[in-house]
Amino acid sequence: MSAFSTFLPESLEARLQDGIQHARSLGADGAEAFVSVSRSRKAKVQNGALEDLTVSKRGGLGVRVIRAGNQGFRAGLATTTDLAATDFRNLFAQAWELSALGDEDPWLRQADPAGADDLPSRFDASVEAITPEQRIAWALDLEAQARRASSKVAAVRESAWSDGTGASLLLTQKGVRTPDVWSSCSASIELAVADGDERQAAWHWDAARRPGLDLAAIGAEAAQKGERKLNPQRLPAGKYSVVLHPEVAVDLLGIVAGMLDAESVLKQRSLFAGKLGQSVASPLLTLVDDGRLAEAPGCPALGSEPWDAEGLPTRRNVLLEGGVLKTYLHTLKTAAEMGTAPTASAGRGFGSQPSATTFNLFPLPGTTAPGALHRLAGNGVLITEIMGLHTVDPVSGDLSVGASGIRIRNGELAEPVDKLTFAGNLRDFLTRIVALGDDLRWYGSTAGLSILLEDIALGGA
Repeated sequence: MSAFSTFLPESLEARLQDGIQHARSLGADGAEAFVSVSRSRKAKVQNGALEDLTVSKRGGLGVRVIRAGNQGFRAGLATTTDLAATDFRNLFAQAWELSALGDEDPWLRQADPAGADDLPSRFDASVEAITPEQRIAWALDLEAQARRASSKVAAVRESAWSDGTGASLLLTQKGVRTPDVWSSCSASIELAVADGDERQAAWHWDAARRPGLDLAAIGAEAAQKGERKLNPQRLPAGKYSVVLHPEVAVDLLGIVAGMLDAESVLKQRSLFAGKLGQSVASPLLTLVDDGRLAEAPGCPALGSEPWDAEGLPTRRNVLLEGGVLKTYLHTLKTAAEMGTAPTASAGRGFGSQPSATTFNLFPLPGTTAPGALHRLAGNGVLITEIMGLHTVDPVSGDLSVGASGIRIRNGELAEPVDKLTFAGNLRDFLTRIVALGDDLRWYGSTAGLSILLEDIALGGA
């Protein structure tokens, strides 16, 4: 039995195909089923003692039925979590009835069958074989590694090991069939460090498709993050050269990618609406989303999938090239509405319609080492945390966010600083990039690197 069929057996597929045919017999022009299931396990310890050991299963089925109207199409969506039902005809009939409601959409599209699963396996059977005792041992080891890395670790609020496996499948009346099966592992730690009466919290994590995470590195980085926050000083308000830590760059680039959703652009809810082919960032910045990225040392490629959620073969999309906006992220619907080629960027849950997403988002690295960036910053600031990026106005790009980090003096890291305020515009982050680090680093399915910005106004406490 294949790994995929242990999650989604052939008998389930047969019942879904029967439901699709039933919808067609009712008069549907299109019918599709999207099913996903997952199993996850977690061990959580706190200060050397087991706090929680959990196992959970999730799964569900969403069926979408499409009917033609006078000026377009209507779609109805019905869902269930009962995958053991003897048949799904009633669920498809419910979606058929719902498809009579709502407005017609002339741009609704379905994919034709294309591509094949020619990617390396995303599933590692050893993840299924991990025992509860091993998860507990790894969580305890992670805590021990953090304490070993720094004598200032005063408490561990949570040290955890998690792993999971799952599968998904899209079936349509056009013959699209997109089986996918995956595994993942992650380790995370949240701790407190202390220096006298001063205490600070820190957190770090890492993830991969299989066991083998470097627990010592995760624990040491969490401890170092905490140490670097102890006894923060005030920063005089002014304009500074700023180095963004790779983890901050991940958050920033994620905000940018979210604004490239073509649906938001069509609704004029994006800073980048109407800017295709225009320069929107420093010429040093090239931003890529690659759904077929190969797993490699330091690159887990956790977002790689052979197909997107509409059945199109995934691809490499260059979103920004040399600072120029090259494409938006499209579903079939938005590509048709904007008269452009689809980008195979659809994602979906079993209870939702397809919407644009990213798979493996990353900037092309620069050639400058982080230490050299600090020297270029002179008497600047290394920003290690930004709070409130989600409040960026998606239309204007205006923002007012909090930040903390480390003062740079004469090109060397000095004392921590906190309670900083950056009030300005997202364009300031993008257009004032003067150097990129060579330290591309993955955080799940998004990567970041050190970024040097010039002339950034920071308000101190």
